[in-house]
Amino acid sequence: MTMVTIDAPTSTTLPVAHFAEGLVGFPDAHDYALFGGEGGVFEMLPTDDAGPGFVVAAAAVFFPGYHPVLDDATAQRLGLDDAGDALVLTIVTVGADVSVAHANLLAPVVVNTRTGRAEQVVLSGQDFPLRTPLGAN
Repeated sequence: MTMVTIDAPTSTTLPVAHFAEGLVGFPDAHDYALFGGEGGVFEMLPTDDAGPGFVVAAAAVFFPGYHPVLDDATAQRLGLDDAGDALVLTIVTVGADVSVAHANLLAPVVVNTRTGRAEQVVLSGQDFPLRTPLGAN
């Protein structure tokens, strides 16, 4: 088994990410546009109103020691042959107080920046938290 260890870039010029299987909990949400990226924070908004929008953060900016490992099947679905083509985003939960925002490191969004293929990957066998303070590192 060959594993792809992700050490992702922090931004993208890719405007749309396509999720073939939708997002976890939103199977009909397939296409999202990424806006912003300054400071490592993006708005990820559906292009077809099929799902909710999210605030996402580039993992490499906020969690430089975070290196999730994708299994072969996931890397193949995403068409990732080179980890340098992967943008790893964490979905951020923002409450009334932005200073206590949390990131989901257990199920990151991985985008192939060459093709736009994307997937929310639930990492199995890796000890990452579901909720980590965004400013923890």
